[in-house]
Amino acid sequence: MVYGGKPSRGCGTCRARRIKCDEGKPTCQRCAKSKRECRGYRHEFDVVHRDQTNSTLRRVARQETPNSNHHYHSHQQPRQQRHQRYHHDCQSWQQQTSASQPTPENALTVPLAQRASCYFASNFILVPLSATPHGFLDYLVPLVKSEPHGSSLLHAFNACAFALLSNRTKADTINLSQLSLKEHTLALAQTHKALSDPATAAADATLATVLLLSLYETITARKESRMLAWRSHIDGAVNIVKTRGREMCKTKTGALLFGAVRHQIISRTLSSGIPIPFGSDWWMSAGYSSTILGTAQRFALKCGELKNSTDHILTTSHRSPEAIERVRKEAEEIRVLDHEIDNWLGSVPDEHRYRTVCCVWEDDPEVFPGRVDVYPDLVTASAWNLARVTRLLLAAIYMRLTAWVCTPTMDYRDAPEYAVSRLICQRTISDILASVPYHLGWHLNRRGLGVAASDVSGFACGSGETRLKALPGFFLIWSLTCVKNHDIASPEQRAWVKERLTVISEQIGLKYAKVVNDVELRFPSMMIHRNGMSQFIDPFYRSVAPEAPLRPEVVETPITPKSMTSDKGSPSP
Repeated sequence: MVYGGKPSRGCGTCRARRIKCDEGKPTCQRCAKSKRECRGYRHEFDVVHRDQTNSTLRRVARQETPNSNHHYHSHQQPRQQRHQRYHHDCQSWQQQTSASQPTPENALTVPLAQRASCYFASNFILVPLSATPHGFLDYLVPLVKSEPHGSSLLHAFNACAFALLSNRTKADTINLSQLSLKEHTLALAQTHKALSDPATAAADATLATVLLLSLYETITARKESRMLAWRSHIDGAVNIVKTRGREMCKTKTGALLFGAVRHQIISRTLSSGIPIPFGSDWWMSAGYSSTILGTAQRFALKCGELKNSTDHILTTSHRSPEAIERVRKEAEEIRVLDHEIDNWLGSVPDEHRYRTVCCVWEDDPEVFPGRVDVYPDLVTASAWNLARVTRLLLAAIYMRLTAWVCTPTMDYRDAPEYAVSRLICQRTISDILASVPYHLGWHLNRRGLGVAASDVSGFACGSGETRLKALPGFFLIWSLTCVKNHDIASPEQRAWVKERLTVISEQIGLKYAKVVNDVELRFPSMMIHRNGMSQFIDPFYRSVAPEAPLRPEVVETPITPKSMTSDKGSPSP
């Protein structure tokens, strides 16, 4: 190859003008002084290894046949269009979040701050594409654009963006985790300042900042103690909602924020056992409560109330006819709620139903042996799994009540009520595991499955579907944790779930998945054992459930035995 001179490392604008570039970072100062748009710098690989001069392109074009020339352009054009769409989508985010942010010495074509912002938006911000409000963090789009530079919201956004990018990639000349920590510190300081000002304490931007700070803990948490910070952020968000009241739902952004806090309340309540602030009816009386996700949230909030009331009954009641009657009434409420969830799942409209695309029995680490289900969109999938997790928790509460009745005369696992709950849990766990490949993008590399891109929602930045997005991994953590810790999960299921949580932690970059993966819990057996309601089990050294077969079976729910039924004779859960 003929030597064509030293390749220019100047910016695209200066190279087009054929003038010497000062190669300033992050943008060329010549372009800044002349008020021209700096096109950025080529990657070092492109400078050293690619000859992209016009003469070379013309020479290659003359040597190619018409067919090969058509083939070349047909491949180049989509790639150029994708790059243009990517640049256009990220530009608005970069304008708000990348000001005054450092970039590495070996500058990328896309500045680091802009790359982090677009990466976060393409992994977490889900924007509805139809009238159905199936989004996630979509309230950030108008808020970020309207916030001034240096606000708490922008600092919190940058903290999450740099943290997520840091967990997935490594930079040679800059410590992304330290940069994320710096932005997080600034966000905390600005949030404290905003909360001290009555004019901004209850603003949409302040509430969105607090929610982002809670998400930051999910991204970066490497030990269980960090979840105390997550809980404090959720409590702070609840206080802001309390100050504003349900009137905040009169605006679209306010309604989205209200729903986001409601979603966090569910995780906060079910994981810690604290009472639901204001009660479940209050949270379901405003916002988007009639959607498929809103309905699933209503069931989960009601489950939280039943869990708290069961804790109170089992820890304060002595065995007496009155206490036994209270336990039976509690069991009746659990059966009614579980039956309502089961009926609702069976009547979900076709546009919100999942579809089984195949069954995989061979050795594939990404699929637990059995069926693979796909969903219309991620929010719909999260609603289904939230309802399933609610059923698992209701079954665990029911088992605790059964153990209280059986103690000390027999092992509660020999009671017919336990058999009913076990069958329900086996079916529910199989349904959750069948949804995992969809969340982790297994279907995207398989042709012939007939899975089209979702027309319900899409990510705010980037184009095309890629595997291992952060948001579906975020949705999976809670479901997989419940399966891993549940007594009815088989050893094979538990081992496979732990591997998936490792993928979410190490490959997707949500470190909270490692925290929950390292915690060894079993419910409800540990709760039963802790309260001294059973002398027959050790949660870790004796299997509390027979190993489930690898091939999932369709289980018909039997009729509840009469030993714990009330006079009404309600159907089994």
